[in-house]
This record gives sequence, C-alpha cells and structure tokens, in this order.
Amino acid sequence: MALAISNIPILSGEAAQRFVRTAEENARNRGCIDFSAEREVWRNFEAANANRIKELRESGKWPF
Repeated sequence: MALAISNIPILSGEAAQRFVRTAEENARNRGCIDFSAEREVWRNFEAANANRIKELRESGKWPF
C-alpha cells in the first residue's frame, strides 16, 4: 500500500516577503563568536598537562 505524498507548504504573499527580509537582514548582521579566551585556557591546560606528565615520567610513576 502506497503512502500519499503530503503537500509541501509554500510561503506566499506577505509571509514570503517577511521571510526573505528577515533572512537577508540576518545574513547582513551575521555575528561571529570569539573563542580566543577559550583557546588560551586550552593552551594553558595543555602546557600544565604536559608538565605534569613530564614530572610523572621522571619520577617513574607514569603508567604508559
């Protein structure tokens, strides 16, 4: 038994124009997320982790 193909809703009139205006405005005012603070935190974490691994290896407590 075949299923009926449902209708695809199509915007028209004022709703379509409002959608296009909103999409164009959002494209013009597209924001950007600055992850520089997170990158710096991660770099500090990597450095501290590397130092800790070095200390454990030198003391013979590093299991790998």
